[in-house]
Amino acid sequence: MIKNRIGFSFMPPIIIAGVAVTLAGLVTIMESPLLGIGIALAGSFIWSGSYGIQIDIEQNKFREYASMFGFKYGEWKSLEKTPFISVVKGRSGMTVYSRSNRSTSVIDDRYEVCLLNNSHRARVVIQKFEDKRKALEYANQIGSKLDKSVVQFNPVVSQKTKSRR
Repeated sequence: MIKNRIGFSFMPPIIIAGVAVTLAGLVTIMESPLLGIGIALAGSFIWSGSYGIQIDIEQNKFREYASMFGFKYGEWKSLEKTPFISVVKGRSGMTVYSRSNRSTSVIDDRYEVCLLNNSHRARVVIQKFEDKRKALEYANQIGSKLDKSVVQFNPVVSQKTKSRR
């Protein structure tokens, strides 16, 4: 079984707020136990949320999951519909605004190792890396474990899309 936690469900500032709410709930427990427990649970919901993928090699299936409080939720799917593995460059970003309405953007480039279908249109992220070399090494390693070929990402362009261009 391959288990990869890919990231948190919320952005870092929200996670920090969730930790603060949890701490406030723990302090409130002394005055009002029910209210404190409710506040602590709400904060814990925020910082414990994550997402990832599980791959069951023996049963030839995978699932993308969301996790809250350590419980994973997601539908199992067959690996047969995803015959390829590829490394795809991706970007993620966050924009923060100050009180004077000035914005600061943080954009991170990353390399995602993905399962691909035959047309390369549907992809499932297995793991994310900041270094392309590490992503390629992992893609080759996971490709040999899953008996899938590592290919260059090249989505099929439909005739309808070609006619629009």
